[in-house]
Amino acid sequence: MPKFTEKEKEAIRNKLLDEGRRLFAVLGLKKTSIEDVTKAVGIAQGSFYLFYSSKEELYCEILQQEERVIRSQLIERFFAQDHITREMFKQFLRRSFAVMEENPFIRQIYDEDAMESVFRKLPEDKLQELFTDDSAFFVPLIVRGQQQGWMAARNPETIVSLIRSIVLLAMQKRQIGEERYEETIELLIELVASGLVKEEAQRHD
Repeated sequence: MPKFTEKEKEAIRNKLLDEGRRLFAVLGLKKTSIEDVTKAVGIAQGSFYLFYSSKEELYCEILQQEERVIRSQLIERFFAQDHITREMFKQFLRRSFAVMEENPFIRQIYDEDAMESVFRKLPEDKLQELFTDDSAFFVPLIVRGQQQGWMAARNPETIVSLIRSIVLLAMQKRQIGEERYEETIELLIELVASGLVKEEAQRHD
């Protein structure tokens, strides 16, 4: 197995991430093989394991990068101000739904076959990291909102879990019924925003 310098390793890792992102987006996790990735990068298949233990681990690193970008965009767009209105929070939820429907990586991780493959191949610490990123990112924002008086005084972890659960409904369009899906989601957004975000007049009660 070839030995790479640290500079070469960094360049190869970046190529693995770039080509993995491209292939996973086109083929999906299940249909993309390690051979597909290494051929695109220009390294031997055995060299892949110097960087990742499985294609699932590569996929999850790309997924985490995608999620960090998405979270940053959502925060910059909807949470940059000190005072968040109920309407802004509804827009945040609507955009979160749109991201779930549009982003191939976010959609795939909640596909039943992809999820099973990830659970089977990823080490426990990587799995834990994958599912705690949301809390680590959003809990401080929820706490800040409570301190500022616009967010309901509920357990921040529970609020994050609620938001995650709601947004995951984007994966259940067929089960909900496509003819009623948009109306159903809009009503849910309205109810959740009303329950979590205080109107201006309530904020100093």
